[in-house]
Amino acid sequence: MDAEDQREAAAPPMLITATGLGVDGEHGPLFSDIDLALTQGFHAIQMPGGPGQTALLLTLAGRLKATHGTVTVLGDCEPRGIRRHCSIAAFADIDDLEESVSVRTALAEQRSWLAPWYARVPVRSGQSELGEVFGEVPAPSPESYIADLSDLELFLLRITLALFSDRPILVVGDLEQVRDNSRRAIAVERLGAIATQRTVVVGVTNPLGVGAPDHEIHDHRTVTGRD
Repeated sequence: MDAEDQREAAAPPMLITATGLGVDGEHGPLFSDIDLALTQGFHAIQMPGGPGQTALLLTLAGRLKATHGTVTVLGDCEPRGIRRHCSIAAFADIDDLEESVSVRTALAEQRSWLAPWYARVPVRSGQSELGEVFGEVPAPSPESYIADLSDLELFLLRITLALFSDRPILVVGDLEQVRDNSRRAIAVERLGAIATQRTVVVGVTNPLGVGAPDHEIHDHRTVTGRD
């Protein structure tokens, strides 16, 4: 085996690859000409917040079909196959929670939705997933209502619900929905912790900073190809 073959053998495998990826909206491209090569770990896709960022993340997760280019996730290149590998969290109008329900109800309903029809879901279902996601951050009590949660608590709860599907890749919506800088730093720390167990891809408007967990940032702030 020559030196080039050794380097290729030592290189980590690519989980997600995209070439010339683009999605057109009603009034023009939402994003275009995106090339990506993501290995296992923690990845931040830097783009302006809004439809373009959301569309790219959902395309990588198999929830939107690309208009241009290709995306491959763990060997699958069609949305149906890609969806088997990716869970999604914290996307407006996709995994929003009813404000009038409790945390316990949200956890139980998600577990019931994913469980076989004949399985009995324990009342305290989801506690281990809460622990994985929240870590040392105090988790909301099961009796808390969704309407009373902080933006950080709601962000982490939606990630908890996504992890019930136990897929190897987690794709997370715009980090800026956690509005306070200090709370956002906590969210980044928790995403980094989750990324030690599965690959995490999150949308960001700004770099995560020097104090962030080990991650790779992918700068795609010019996304439509317009002048």
